[in-house]
Parts: sequence; C-alpha cells; structure tokens
Amino acid sequence: MEHSKQYKKGHFIGIALAIGIPLGIPVGLATGNIAFGPLIGSIIGIITGIILEKTLNKKPVKTDEESEAKLKKIYKIGFIAGLLVLAGVITIYFIMKPV
Repeated sequence: MEHSKQYKKGHFIGIALAIGIPLGIPVGLATGNIAFGPLIGSIIGIITGIILEKTLNKKPVKTDEESEAKLKKIYKIGFIAGLLVLAGVITIYFIMKPV
C-alpha cells in the first residue's frame, strides 16, 4: 500500500509523543516513581515517532522561511512561559514548605 500524503517534518514524532507520555503514566504509578512513567513513555514515543517518520513521511513538506521564523518565535514564547511557570511553582513550594 503506497502512502501518498505528505506531512511536515516531525509530524509523526509529535503524535507518538502525545500518545506515549500519557500511556507511560500508569507505568510510573505502578513502579511507585511517578516521574519514571512519562520518561519511559516519551522514550518509547520518540522511538516510535522516528520509525513512523522514516516509513510514512519519506518526503516531508518543505516550509518557507516566514513560517519557520513564526515557529521559532512561538517556541521562544513557550519556553519563556514554561520557565515562568517553573519559577512560580518553585517559589510557591518554598513559601508553603513548613519550617
């Protein structure tokens, strides 16, 4: 069966990560280490995504420079927002921590 539809580069990696991380959470709960599950799920998702990317998306759609610049801007904003949320969580943790 020939797969003729083209996707952007990394399309299947993102999908596999989005599926793998939530599926790894029960593994973390079963082992008693909640951070272990999403780690295992993300590793499995990345490996599965790379395999799917190589088999189903041999010729990815090329993006123009304008959309690449827009994506870089979105990534920077998301990274900064993530850092702010992390700083807020750490601050709240240390404020609420009993002495």
